[in-house]
Amino acid sequence: MAETAARLASLRHIASTLERALHDFTASSSTFCVVKTVNPQHPENTPKTLFILDSSFNPPSIAHLSLATSAICNPFPADALPHRLLLLFSTHNADKAPSPASFAQRLTLMTIFAEDLLRSFRNPSKPLDGSLFSLPHYSDRHHPSNLTIDIGLTKEPYYTDKSAAISDVIPTRYTSGPKHVHLVGYDTLKRFVAAKYYPNHTPPLSGLTSFFSAGHKLRVTQRPSDPSDGSSAEYGTVEEQAAFLNYLGSGGLENEGFQREWVRQIYMVPGEGGVGVSSTRIRKAAKEGDWKLVGELCTEGVASWVKEMGLYGDEAD
Repeated sequence: MAETAARLASLRHIASTLERALHDFTASSSTFCVVKTVNPQHPENTPKTLFILDSSFNPPSIAHLSLATSAICNPFPADALPHRLLLLFSTHNADKAPSPASFAQRLTLMTIFAEDLLRSFRNPSKPLDGSLFSLPHYSDRHHPSNLTIDIGLTKEPYYTDKSAAISDVIPTRYTSGPKHVHLVGYDTLKRFVAAKYYPNHTPPLSGLTSFFSAGHKLRVTQRPSDPSDGSSAEYGTVEEQAAFLNYLGSGGLENEGFQREWVRQIYMVPGEGGVGVSSTRIRKAAKEGDWKLVGELCTEGVASWVKEMGLYGDEAD
């Protein structure tokens, strides 16, 4: 009980600090900043691969946990060490209007989620999302339990612009110039190659040139159809999702500006944990006081904070 009270007191202090950082960023001309670093390591351990998990985190869920765990524990050979994880929140989302839980609360939830993620790496026998995973055989220096996680903000709504903002920020945040690997679901891949998001380019998907030319990548987790998530049906079977990647690689969108060789920088992996989990479902459960379900869909720390702070209790249906 005393440990829980101490942690909550610490989190309230962190929340206050993050709120000030958010206000400073909003008032600045910068388009990217890191407001918190969890588990900072020696400066020489600068990343060569920056995994980026970009979401509204409203709230973070075990689906986010699955995306991060998969990338960190099962990286592709081209994902050079050292690794670092950036949890990124955009104050300007291309598709979504502002929604429940203040931006400052989101940053606090992201920080708690980062701590929960590290705790799962340090105790893999008790995975937080109920799935089993094995940690890679890295040296202590590169072991996932020693991963550094940044909590970042951007004002950019699109992935291409987000990567540019991260690389171009002054002063430089990542002096080693790491390659970016965006951790996304299949639905995000479809939006990433949707021409409507690049109206200022001719052909539209030529707007992706700078992203791929810089060596950045997408790690796409398939989204299996799930009966509890009606929206998942529109993306087809996992076989159809794999076929779409082959379609891109065979020049299916070349007329719109997508170069077939770019598909070498898009990795597709099977969806395992987090199927059927959505932030909407979590918020609904929180509003109804179904803390058992919230605890099943969120990591332990996130679920506790949502309950303690009464988040989403007044969300409209």
